[in-house]
Amino acid sequence: MRFLNPISPIKVFFSIVVALFGVYLLTQGTMFGLIILGVSARLALREGAEVEVFEKRYRNLYSVWGVTVGNWKPLPDIEYVSVFKTVKNYRARVITAEANMGKTVFRINLFYQTNKHITVYETDTKEDAMHKANGLAKALEIEVYDAATED
Repeated sequence: MRFLNPISPIKVFFSIVVALFGVYLLTQGTMFGLIILGVSARLALREGAEVEVFEKRYRNLYSVWGVTVGNWKPLPDIEYVSVFKTVKNYRARVITAEANMGKTVFRINLFYQTNKHITVYETDTKEDAMHKANGLAKALEIEVYDAATED
């Protein structure tokens, strides 16, 4: 089962525009186009995880424009799947001002050895998180714990 965190369509659009500009700069003979392509790739980066239940392995994924990379690791004996609500912090900067902001997200973790975990997915909606967690729990034949109760 593959879980890739979603990115907004506007980021995809800007990533394509910036990539085209980077390719244009490269065709004009400037190496600055490589930096622009790197920025474009960062905009299009999707992170996530892939779990292969029958092979008992997982990997953390990094995907840019459909090219996915990640190293396989053995899947430990998973005890349960947990969905919980948290705040993802990020910093917004404009020339002389800076603000720390937070956004509510729901994460799916696979817990093993009582307190160790593997984060497999992050989304903005509880429904999406619960749907994916239930599918994963069914495949692994374990329980889902909903720790994302509303305040």
